[in-house]
Amino acid sequence: MRPKLFVDGRAFDKYFEGTRTYVENLYKIIDEIGDFEIFIGSESDVPEAVFEHSRNTKFVKYRKTQSKLQRALFEIPEIISKNKIQVSHFQYVTPLIKNSIQVVTIHDVLFKDFPEQFGFKYRLIKGITFYMSVLRSDIVTTVSQYSKDALLKHFHLKPERVQIIPNGVEPGYFEAYDKNAVKRCIFAKYGVDNFILCVSRIEPRKNQLGLLKAYLDLQLYDRNINLVFIGKKDINVPELERLMESLPDNVVKHIFFLSNINNDDLKAFYQAAMVFVYPSLAEGFGIPPLEAAALKTPTICSNRTAMEDFLFFGENHIDPNPESIKTALLNTIDGVPETKLEEIRKTIIKNYNWQSAATKLNQLMWNKVKHT
Repeated sequence: MRPKLFVDGRAFDKYFEGTRTYVENLYKIIDEIGDFEIFIGSESDVPEAVFEHSRNTKFVKYRKTQSKLQRALFEIPEIISKNKIQVSHFQYVTPLIKNSIQVVTIHDVLFKDFPEQFGFKYRLIKGITFYMSVLRSDIVTTVSQYSKDALLKHFHLKPERVQIIPNGVEPGYFEAYDKNAVKRCIFAKYGVDNFILCVSRIEPRKNQLGLLKAYLDLQLYDRNINLVFIGKKDINVPELERLMESLPDNVVKHIFFLSNINNDDLKAFYQAAMVFVYPSLAEGFGIPPLEAAALKTPTICSNRTAMEDFLFFGENHIDPNPESIKTALLNTIDGVPETKLEEIRKTIIKNYNWQSAATKLNQLMWNKVKHT
């Protein structure tokens, strides 16, 4: 009989974000490996649609009336006990009651490294709950060397306590496509073409402001080049809002803020873009620039925090201040040699694939179950 594995699928109950991508791609492959009988808990029906072709996965519906505390205290431990679960995997925070082998993935502790970007209450609650989750867990994972170093520093852990299970890029991002055909589709549906693209939640550390300033300084709107931001507003960025309000209509019409874009359309935006820019000041990983570059879209990427590992972007691996962004845009906007784009794509295929990440996580959990 295969051991039973419970996966907390709360990431499927929110708007689309990196944590959901992580859980979805890892467990599609772990399902195929077949070492575990998998149970995914969620309030929504999304996991059943996402894993409709799964062979070894079942779904547990959370009660919608439960608060986070009630769920942590009662509902999840009850599910684990009722289904005789041997190992359970959580993102960031584990339940208060431990009745299985516990795995926790802490994607980042940016609130520790950049406290000025986060409110006191947020830092206090996250600091306590993350730390207690790490202490309770049998396996602790994170997504990058940067995030591992931060965990060791802030939570005083030994290096062997934290394993790196990186993000990957979905295989579909490496498939061939007709760029002109995709451009026509995006224009027909969204009315935008000839554009620079940035994909990220709207908040100060994501640095949409720096990109917008660079775009305006270069007066790219006069060349009929548009700027597209895709992402949900998480935190108000007053300076960004004030700058947008100060712009004349003939400039504003070239700047687009979009949200709630489905996966297929998001991929099409990546494909259709002239240039992709990821100007973030702080990330636990940073998958959008890898997705864009996997599609051979010319990509400019920040070299801060976890993104310092992305050396393969070469001269487009920049400090994300407006002047550096301007220089990179001028060097990139008229095209990048195909050979260079292909070289970057091959590096991403080799180093950032879900198959190797899922295989490593599966083995970590399997070894722990066997020796317990």
